Amino acid sequence: MERKKRATWFAFKREMVWYSFIIIPIITLILFTYIPLFSTVRYSFYNVSVLGFGEDFIGFRNYTMLLNNPVFIRSISNTFLLTLFSLLTIPLGFILASLINGLGGSRWQGFFRAAFYLPNIITGVAVVLIFQVILRSNGGLLNNALSTIVGRPVIIGWLSDPAFARFGVSLMAIWGGLGYSMLINLASLQSIESDVYEAASIDGATSIKAWWYITIPNMMHCFAFLFITSVIGGLGRFTDLFIIGGNSAAGLPGGVLQTMLMFIFSFSFETPQFGIASAGAMILFVITLVITLINLHFTGFFKKTVK
Repeated sequence: MERKKRATWFAFKREMVWYSFIIIPIITLILFTYIPLFSTVRYSFYNVSVLGFGEDFIGFRNYTMLLNNPVFIRSISNTFLLTLFSLLTIPLGFILASLINGLGGSRWQGFFRAAFYLPNIITGVAVVLIFQVILRSNGGLLNNALSTIVGRPVIIGWLSDPAFARFGVSLMAIWGGLGYSMLINLASLQSIESDVYEAASIDGATSIKAWWYITIPNMMHCFAFLFITSVIGGLGRFTDLFIIGGNSAAGLPGGVLQTMLMFIFSFSFETPQFGIASAGAMILFVITLVITLINLHFTGFFKKTVK
């Protein structure tokens, strides 16, 4: 009996060693993720100016106010437009990966792979500083290049003119995300068995047919992954736009760069109304969830899960 108790105690101590490795991450996840999440859901139904004081339940009034607020609606359209432009990294990354993959196992493939991925290790603030020089209206590198091409001075405020600001920040996002898209596409391309292409060649398939009927179908899961991550990244875009707007969440110039996250930030820190900010966060969460579920549906994720 005493030996059995010792064996049980030893087994318990051994199990506790394994649990000790995950207990701190679990506590951190609860404290900094789940508790704030449920608090956000709760605050979205309250009128809250100061956390912990004067919380008045108002039901869906925060949601109604937001959905009837033209500034919030404009922030939604800005968010979707900027996200749509950022999705160009997927086809561009695929084309770039195809070109690099064509180099085979030479040293040049490793060189270009590292060179194009380099922007991803640069911090967001540094990227903004670089592009503020490139996209400057007077003396910017892009305007100088365009002036040389067209043979006359070109002065475009890529970051200061409301008519061009979306294109300017989209160029910045594409440059920053192209290397990541290329790397994921390249890994997916290299996972396709070469025997499939050899069999198709024996059957008389041209390179275009092999690309259309073999490469593209085998890349669909890669495209779906990049689509989801790009959309989530686009919906949560904040840092670079905040800096370009002069550390303001108003989305300067002219509010064309104010995303949903910036709108939420303005009601969280600039003019604190935490109930409105929480309702905006919940709307952003629902939009992200719906887009993700639609994408998973069209890629057949749920059918495979059921099987």
